[in-house]
Amino acid sequence: MSGRARWTFTLRQGILAAGALFLLVALPGTKSAPAGDATDQIRGAIDRGIAILQRPDLKGKEKREERREALRRELFPYFYFEEMAKRSLGVHWKERTPQEREEFTRLFRDLLENAYAGKIEGYKGEKILYRKETVDPPYAEVDTVIVTLQGDEIPVNYRVLKDGARWRIYDVVIEGVSLVNNYRSQFAGILQKSSFSELVRRLKSTIQQQEKG
Repeated sequence: MSGRARWTFTLRQGILAAGALFLLVALPGTKSAPAGDATDQIRGAIDRGIAILQRPDLKGKEKREERREALRRELFPYFYFEEMAKRSLGVHWKERTPQEREEFTRLFRDLLENAYAGKIEGYKGEKILYRKETVDPPYAEVDTVIVTLQGDEIPVNYRVLKDGARWRIYDVVIEGVSLVNNYRSQFAGILQKSSFSELVRRLKSTIQQQEKG
């Protein structure tokens, strides 16, 4: 597997994962189950994200960084990056020092933010169907189906954790494939053959390539 492929799902799942949070918005005519608190909070963030993309003063390639920074402020607080990083590292998390955990979380956040920012901007108006929201405090899961422009139905489930007054996403399950489990499997494979320092080096290299692209 190539270095770039190490950090991804299949192309289809990667695109969906990148845009999944952004698609959590009920469009006119969409039949949805009654929304709960978790869904309402995330939908509110997405509505503000759409408003950013529709702003005339933020359109165009020359406004990309300014536009993405605005999206980061509105959308990414609803990702629980610290929890995602911990779960993605799995049993290896407890072996790390506080400084190593902090660095890994920062790199993991950069990896996801860089991967997702461009895909979010590619939103084309896909529809979302809300199936149900299951709550088992402090956890909840929002089950949805994305209807693509071609009419395909893609199940996407959002696993969220209550953090103070906010519900934050700690995993996204797309067509039965967990984002966190996918990364945990890939990270574990590297750590079995190499060191944590090597994992960090590869993450930094991938992030540098993302930023160049």
